Amino acid sequence: MIPGEEEKVLSGSTFISSKKLFVFVIFSVLIFALVALYGKIDDVLIALAAIPWYWVLPLMMILSFLNYIIRYFKWQYYLHRINVHLSHRDSFSIFLAGFTLTATPGKIGEIVKGYFVQTHDGTPVAKTMPVVVSERVTDLLALVILAVLGFTFGINAGDQILAVLLLGGIALAGAIVLGNRTFYQKILKRMTSFGPLKRFQDSCDLIESTMIQTLSPKPMLISTAVSVPGWFMECLELWILLGLFRDASLPSFSIESLSLLLAATFIHSAASIIGALTFSPGGVGTYEITSMALIVFLLSTSETLASAATILIRVFTLWFSIIVGFVALAFITRRTRRTSKPTDIIA
Repeated sequence: MIPGEEEKVLSGSTFISSKKLFVFVIFSVLIFALVALYGKIDDVLIALAAIPWYWVLPLMMILSFLNYIIRYFKWQYYLHRINVHLSHRDSFSIFLAGFTLTATPGKIGEIVKGYFVQTHDGTPVAKTMPVVVSERVTDLLALVILAVLGFTFGINAGDQILAVLLLGGIALAGAIVLGNRTFYQKILKRMTSFGPLKRFQDSCDLIESTMIQTLSPKPMLISTAVSVPGWFMECLELWILLGLFRDASLPSFSIESLSLLLAATFIHSAASIIGALTFSPGGVGTYEITSMALIVFLLSTSETLASAATILIRVFTLWFSIIVGFVALAFITRRTRRTSKPTDIIA
């Protein structure tokens, strides 16, 4: 590794730009302001102030972190399939550090995890970066399953499910193509045999091997099944928030509360799918519009409730994950600096 390159990888400067992050923060604040305006700012602030933060805040953080832990096992399963073996401490830190780039279109910026793995054991980036693509595809499939379950059992009217099924079909078709050896042998290798893509030709075999090992039918089914309970944690968060805003009720096993859970599952899953596939950074804008529209339409609630719930679910899911990612990134950077030797950097 050439001098200075390790620091560049460790800091994530190749991907993590403070300027771009600042622009994203401003954009998100603007979206939140528009959401609050839609729900009447004064009423939204009153609704937010009425939340019992002393237990809601830690509960939301716990549910979000449970989502990360569950999905971490999918990441570890993928690494095991491609014969990459890291300690749980290193692997979990790298997995969380990827969240620093959650605010990218389709979260594809999480490919930075491939560089973090390379600094630990020298695994070629081309071998691990495709894992992020497999993660995103199976996440989408899991969200489609949750949306279908929520719609089927909790909602009796509307055509919103058609859009979800269409987007889910696109994700499934993409998974089938990416997990098929023919795609790489007949299409990708030809595409990289000339022109500017030729420099990626040597990486084709590694990409092909990883994608087939992670998106062939069996691993795709297993990883999608693992993702379902992970993303359901976020649906639980929206369920709790909607219950508190609607009638200050706590979650229960009553018919009304369980119906709200199914509706919340559909709303959060559908909004997340649309946010991901419209490729807005972090789904910002498209998630909020979809969430508010579905809450108002399906639950017949006020714009104030829809706005307040949408703002909070985004804070507890999107922004909390970014904060966790930067904490993990700091841990990785500090630990690698301690274990690195001057000769390692020069080499």
